Amino acid sequence: MRRRSWIIAMIAAIVITVGSLIGLESAHHRLASTYEAALQNMTAANELNEIIARTSTVVASQRGYLLTNDVGYLDPYLSAVRRIRDLSALIIQHYQDVGDDQATRDFARVMTLFSERITAMDTARSAVTQGQMTMEEALSPAHLGLGTMESVQTGITDLYNRELARARTAQDNGRFDQAISAVSAGALSVLTILLFILLFRLLGKQMRQEQLARDQLHEQQAHLDRLVRERTEQLDELATHLQNVSEDEKTRLSRELHDELGAILTACKMDVTWAHHKLRNVDPVISEKLARAQRNLDSGIQTKRRIIENLRPTVLINFGLVTALRSLAEETADQQHWQLDLDLPEEDFALPESTAIVLFRVAQEALTNAGKYARATTVRVALACDEQRVRLEVIDNGIGLTQDQFNKPKTHGLFGMRQRVSAKGGRIDIHSLPQRLGTEIQVVLPLCNPADALDIATEVTESTVSAQSGEASSDGKTTESSNATPSRDSAGTTGTTDASQPPRPPVGMH
Repeated sequence: MRRRSWIIAMIAAIVITVGSLIGLESAHHRLASTYEAALQNMTAANELNEIIARTSTVVASQRGYLLTNDVGYLDPYLSAVRRIRDLSALIIQHYQDVGDDQATRDFARVMTLFSERITAMDTARSAVTQGQMTMEEALSPAHLGLGTMESVQTGITDLYNRELARARTAQDNGRFDQAISAVSAGALSVLTILLFILLFRLLGKQMRQEQLARDQLHEQQAHLDRLVRERTEQLDELATHLQNVSEDEKTRLSRELHDELGAILTACKMDVTWAHHKLRNVDPVISEKLARAQRNLDSGIQTKRRIIENLRPTVLINFGLVTALRSLAEETADQQHWQLDLDLPEEDFALPESTAIVLFRVAQEALTNAGKYARATTVRVALACDEQRVRLEVIDNGIGLTQDQFNKPKTHGLFGMRQRVSAKGGRIDIHSLPQRLGTEIQVVLPLCNPADALDIATEVTESTVSAQSGEASSDGKTTESSNATPSRDSAGTTGTTDASQPPRPPVGMH
């Protein structure tokens, strides 16, 4: 309804504006024609007034010539007659232009009288010159034509007054048209001002509505951003909790397997060994069965140890990270027939158990990927530590990774590594070497307060980028750097300890 009112108001304003413009233009044309008519009427009036003056000159010149017989009076006479005839032609043309037939007839009648009187005056002057008429007779009113000239002047005066009246009427009409033009211009100006006021009000209202919409959109966006951050933090906490639960469950399972199943298998082995020893010379068949059972028990004990080692690496717990990494790398290299390059410290160093587990799990996942997907032949494992951070590098010469594999990995291994490192406040950089000639994984974990972890990770990233700036110009290099919170490893083979929990006692050097 309001929009319809605005449309009606705008249409009415446009109609009024167009009507005012048409009225102004029409008034302008009428004003121009009125002033032109007034000018023509005034010109005709002046010409008629001049005819009146010239008739007086004609009479005076005729009288002066007759009294003095001086031919010098004939020049003004003849000049006045010629001028009157020229003015008569102009006045006749004026009356014909304005279409005034009555004035044309009246003026023609007056000019006929004038012509007759001029003819009579010429005849009298010629008669005096020839001696046929005395001067007194020629100067008499009858021959001088004073009555006729008065009639001519009276007729011309009537026409003069008529032209003045026309000029005044035209001037009055012009003033009326001028007033109409002034009123139309004023109304148009007022309407224009009102339209501008309405337009600016409408624009201001529209701008306020747009600003309000932008503010609402900004508030909604901020609300959605807060929700996303909250959900992301919740997912991070959940992923970290699941990893912690996974590690705790692995620890519990490994402990139960070691304590419960290990004790049972060991007791069974001892009993079977004792029975085999007693019956080996009595019943060979039973002795053979017991020997087979003893071998199966040995195999079960080895399987139990391998499961425990996978769940909770005892080498890491008992001997520290350096020994565990060396054992893991050498064992994997033997299985995959790799050429192994180890750059590990000579002696182990104390680390929080949660940090050591994160580094070990990342190395374990990286070596698994190198053997399963990369088809590598050479692998390098390096570990370094200073007062503020510990750095782990795993480099292989496999087929590398594409950008799609970074963005949409087929497994959750990369996500799991990122989540573990992020939970400890560290940074993980995964580089596909130039021309996909391998993959480099670098992990940096802080040994200081978690609040300082971001500065340390930034420093490490800058040094890494500076060191590899020469390689960045090569073709086919793909890099992924993450210190944000990624998805968890749903495979359940990796985990970490929450950095917000108090660290466990450091692993001692053995």
